[in-house]
Amino acid sequence: MRITRFAALGMVFAALAACQQAPQPLSPADEAAIRAADSSFAVAFNAVNVEGMTSLYAADAVIQPPNMPEAAGTEAIRQLWTGLTSQTTANLTLTPGRISGEGNMALLLGSYHLVLAMKDTTQAAPPPEDGKYLIVTMRQADGSWKIVADSWSPNAAPAAPAPAPARRR
Repeated sequence: MRITRFAALGMVFAALAACQQAPQPLSPADEAAIRAADSSFAVAFNAVNVEGMTSLYAADAVIQPPNMPEAAGTEAIRQLWTGLTSQTTANLTLTPGRISGEGNMALLLGSYHLVLAMKDTTQAAPPPEDGKYLIVTMRQADGSWKIVADSWSPNAAPAAPAPAPARRR
C-alpha cells in the first residue's frame, strides 16, 4: 500500500513536469523591441537625458561599469549616469550584435564607439573609446523589455601608471 502511494505520487509529479511548457524562443518582435531599447539608450545618453537612460532599467537592475563599483537599483543607477554625464557631452554609437534568449530573458552582445567632449572647454577631452558591452534584459509584466544587468569595457588596455618620481640622494 505504501509503495503504491509513492508510485502514484511519483506519477503525479512526472505528469506535472511533462505538462510544463518549455520557454518559447525569442520572436522577431522581441528582438526588434530589445534593439529599439538599445537604440533608445544611445539617444538618451547623447542627449544627457539621465531619466531617459534610467527608465530603460528594471528597478532591481545592476550595472557593472569598468574600474568602478557596481550600481544596483534605480537610485544608484540614476546617480551613476548623473555622475558620468555631469562633466561631458557624448557621441555614443552602439552597434548591437547577437541577441540570444528564450522566454522572458534575453542577452544582447554589442560594440560601441564613444567620443566625449568636456563641458568645460578649458579641459582636454579624453581620447575616443571603442569597446564592447553585454546587457541582459527581462520581459516585464506589460510586455516591455528592461535591462536587468549591464556591463561594458573598452577594447584598449588601461593607461600605464605614471612613473614614480626620481628619488633624491
